[in-house]
Amino acid sequence: MSEARTLELVFPEHANPGGNAFGGFVLGLMDKVGSYAAIRHARKRCVTVRVGEVVFEVPIKVGDLLEVVARVVRVGRTSLTVEVEVYRENLREPKVLATKGNLTYVAVDEHGKPTPVEG
Repeated sequence: MSEARTLELVFPEHANPGGNAFGGFVLGLMDKVGSYAAIRHARKRCVTVRVGEVVFEVPIKVGDLLEVVARVVRVGRTSLTVEVEVYRENLREPKVLATKGNLTYVAVDEHGKPTPVEG
């Protein structure tokens, strides 16, 4: 199955006054990289249709380096389910799983209508 990954630093504008990353910032990264994996697999435009359960395992702070890894884990007729994991690392601690979740995408044609995905 297809995979995509990226690295991102957490800056102050991504966090609340206490220095913790906003959940929406992390979800946005997950959706972005998840869509890359879906598009890579489908070879078509894909749109987000569902965000499943997302679990925030450990806090993400300003200055942390995030590795976002997305893997297609299921392919339906027009949809793809992508498992996304966010790993946090910094200068003080080793890399650890910080957040995980599943997102569903649908492949669409040039008119925005669902279109079949092969394999």
